[in-house]
Amino acid sequence: MSTKSTPAARRYAVREIFPTLQGEGAQAGSPAVFLRFAGCNLGYAVCPWCDTDWAKADFTGSASEVVERARAAADDAFGGVPDGLLLVATGGEPSLQLDPPLADALRAEGFRIAMETNGSREIVRRTVDWLTVSPKQPEYVQREGDELKIVYTGRAAPGITPDVESVRALAAGTRFDHYFLQPVDIPEEGGPNYQETLRAVHALGPPWRLSVQTHKVIGIP
Repeated sequence: MSTKSTPAARRYAVREIFPTLQGEGAQAGSPAVFLRFAGCNLGYAVCPWCDTDWAKADFTGSASEVVERARAAADDAFGGVPDGLLLVATGGEPSLQLDPPLADALRAEGFRIAMETNGSREIVRRTVDWLTVSPKQPEYVQREGDELKIVYTGRAAPGITPDVESVRALAAGTRFDHYFLQPVDIPEEGGPNYQETLRAVHALGPPWRLSVQTHKVIGIP
């Protein structure tokens, strides 16, 4: 009789799951369920202005448990999971955990999967239907996708985008369908640096567009 044990099913560390509208980028305004994973490979030292709490998991569960909670969130807000409902995998850094088995289970429920990654890890594209890359370091490996969203720190905060030339350098050689520049939001400094970012978008010109965190403007999660 074989003594080999069956590998334990993977368990996912999740910070929170909630229904809302996508607030940023090309899909702003779309109904969505956010799946925020715990953990990040860069951390607050790289992004001291990070506006999300990803450090500690709210629960750790199997793929079926994660899907069950995502479905419950959709049921509460949208009366079910209409085919193609956006499931936004974010964090922290979602590429550390979102894998094909979980992606397949979510799609089986009708979700369309979007990922928001820092680009430091190569993404298995079959795991996502929409890929947003928001680099936080000058060198990053995932250089193609659906949208590149760069947080513009300008003079408001430490970071890799103090000026327009740094934005151009960060985007050089990339292949994305959409290019966005987004203000950094530091409440203690008066909030988003809108005017500084507007001037940068003017200087960059097409294909760059402004991304505003509309969920903060209208007061939703």
